[in-house]
Amino acid sequence: MTSEHAEQLAFAEAAGNEPVETAAAAPSTTAFAASATPETAGEDIVRGPLIRDITEEDFAEVLELSKHVPIVLDMWAPWCGPCRQLGPVLEKTTKEFGGKIALGKVNVDENPSLSQAFQVQGIPAVFLLMGGHPAPLFTGVIPAATVKNVFEKILELAAKEGVTGRLVDDAAADGAGGASGVDGTDGASGTGAEAAKSALPEGLAEAAELAENGDFSGAVAAYESYLKENPGESATVDPLLAKARLGARVEKDGPMAGAEAVERGNKAPTTDVEAQLAAADAQLNSGDAPGALTRLLAVVAETAGEDRDKARARMVEYFAILGDDPIVAPMRGRLATLLY
Repeated sequence: MTSEHAEQLAFAEAAGNEPVETAAAAPSTTAFAASATPETAGEDIVRGPLIRDITEEDFAEVLELSKHVPIVLDMWAPWCGPCRQLGPVLEKTTKEFGGKIALGKVNVDENPSLSQAFQVQGIPAVFLLMGGHPAPLFTGVIPAATVKNVFEKILELAAKEGVTGRLVDDAAADGAGGASGVDGTDGASGTGAEAAKSALPEGLAEAAELAENGDFSGAVAAYESYLKENPGESATVDPLLAKARLGARVEKDGPMAGAEAVERGNKAPTTDVEAQLAAADAQLNSGDAPGALTRLLAVVAETAGEDRDKARARMVEYFAILGDDPIVAPMRGRLATLLY
């Protein structure tokens, strides 16, 4: 992929993104996908999974596949709450593009060399592989509509680069099982996410649909309305509402503004509560829950009154978003120590 064409990806320009240099090793004997076969005149058909896990061992094969089909790489980890939000959106969007774009999922905990090669600073981090070359796309959670726009831009660039193959997933077509989720147990991907959403009461399902489509402000209003009418369901609604509020706060600045918010927070005094809240939001949205919570703990420690209450309330929201993440219990304890 030429640098000139890479610059046309508006979603990869801001926040100091630099081209990723990744050395390609010799392909191994285990094929990521079968060789391209001209089954249809003028069409480059490749057989293999549309969505799959990628490891350090088979990455050279993935680079080779990207000469036929653009590949979106999702850098994630099982402990990352935002990753569990973004993953199903990426999977759903990939399926909507009918094999013109593939999705590879890289567990950064299990593949540290890939994480280092791509200079991953926070997760979820999303990259493009095309023509054997990588380029950064975005970091953090972005609305489903924006993800679709990114995929459309990828296809435009792919047409210019001549990467116009199509991936055929025979296993999925035969009903033998398609792509796996983020992990085998979280139930957050593909049809699992749809089933979970359909199991929600009507009011909550509508709010969840708004959030999935990127209308976080509308989702916040819908969740708040539902909670007002059903106060006994706060345990179910609070985490969803907290996620929607986070999305509403960060979406107005765009997916690439997070680094700027963190930089401003780092330069501002701890008592500049608004700067610290914005920086913490950006950190959590990019998967840095420890950094976000530690930042807010410092605000709680060094402020009082309304400012302290703002930081405390934001931490409580984060706890709801993170759920059973192992970091929550110790951070709750540290917050309680500061408050009482």
